[in-house]
Amino acid sequence: MSRLLRYFLVWLSCTAVTVTAVFLTVRYVVHSTAPMPPTARALPIAPGGGTLAPITTSPSPSPSPSRTTTPKPKASPSHRATPSRPAPTPRKPSATPSADCRDGGVGAQTVHSQGGQVTARWGAEAVCLVSAVPAPGFTTQTAQHAPDELVVTFSGSHHRSQITATLHPQPKAAISEVSW
Repeated sequence: MSRLLRYFLVWLSCTAVTVTAVFLTVRYVVHSTAPMPPTARALPIAPGGGTLAPITTSPSPSPSPSRTTTPKPKASPSHRATPSRPAPTPRKPSATPSADCRDGGVGAQTVHSQGGQVTARWGAEAVCLVSAVPAPGFTTQTAQHAPDELVVTFSGSHHRSQITATLHPQPKAAISEVSW
């Protein structure tokens, strides 16, 4: 076998090994950084307060009022007499949950997720937010478009936890965890 043919075979072998190693490395990085599909689990809530883990009964018999926070306007360094936009009107939190949440239903339950915990009260005709406590590094957003459905979303830099509390078809809390 000539010397030139041997050098060519060595070069070809090294090139094949290098290309294979780069391909496997790039494949590993792409698959490890791809967003994971959302995982959702629905946990039924039994009448009388019996629940499946991670839902636990609220220790206090009377719920604390639902609180909504609005950002406070920052003081403007300019001394203009009229603001550039109207200030938002603060919403007054109710002192007690509505009668729909206090009457009937399965009562107050606490649902834990990676982004935080939500305490809600399932009544006969509505779901009411008692409290939403985010984990460190998470922010909270709540939405209630219908009385029988409450959605609380905890958002972090690389994770989102969404807890949906519903009454229909049965009282339950669904937790969706998404990481990216």
